[in-house]
Amino acid sequence: MLESLGPDLWVADGGIVSFFGFDYPTRMAVIRLDDGGLWLWSPVELTSELADQVSALGTVRHIVSPNKLHYLFLSAWQAAFPEALLWGTASTIAKCKKLNFHGALADEPPAPWLGQIDQFYFTNSAFMDELIFYHRTSRTAIIADLSQTFSEAFLVRHWPWWLRPIARISKMTEGWGHPPFDYRTSFRHRDTARPKIRALIDAHPERVVVAHGEIVRGDGEAFLRRAFSWLL
Repeated sequence: MLESLGPDLWVADGGIVSFFGFDYPTRMAVIRLDDGGLWLWSPVELTSELADQVSALGTVRHIVSPNKLHYLFLSAWQAAFPEALLWGTASTIAKCKKLNFHGALADEPPAPWLGQIDQFYFTNSAFMDELIFYHRTSRTAIIADLSQTFSEAFLVRHWPWWLRPIARISKMTEGWGHPPFDYRTSFRHRDTARPKIRALIDAHPERVVVAHGEIVRGDGEAFLRRAFSWLL
């Protein structure tokens, strides 16, 4: 289930989840840090096979939620790896009061992955705060909901015909990668977000991993310019 995507980077696809009647694919990322510990982003549904494959890579030390919508499987992973530290945005922590979070994440990475994984914190929408990450070693941007890249095949299989135009018109599709229309239109104070997106693009990402849609496996910098053209 784990796929090696680049140096010290793996991804695993999970099942389909429903969000307000829309079917969404799920994906997690695993990064091996310089100390050999593992950093897990947006974990998907836990299975014994996936847990074994992750454990074979090293010791799980950090479990990270990028926003308050990516919480469904945190408790299962925390129970399976109780020594791992759980991190999230402020809104995730407020929403998941029964979970034991180590701390809230913002723009400045904590010491365990400082200089290895950069993070860009967006609080511009009243409905969502979100973290985008950038893994330096593999030159990979990792995005939860601010970029969605549904393939036409996925839309045909999982969305009814009358909903598919929404994805196409909103450019939530492979090659474009825009976020949902409501997320984009609720984005305020854009002048504070532009420098962060430009800094991410200036890092020259080769790949872009998204939670919902197709992975961008090359020319990630050009993709991000398209994906955030609505903002830049």
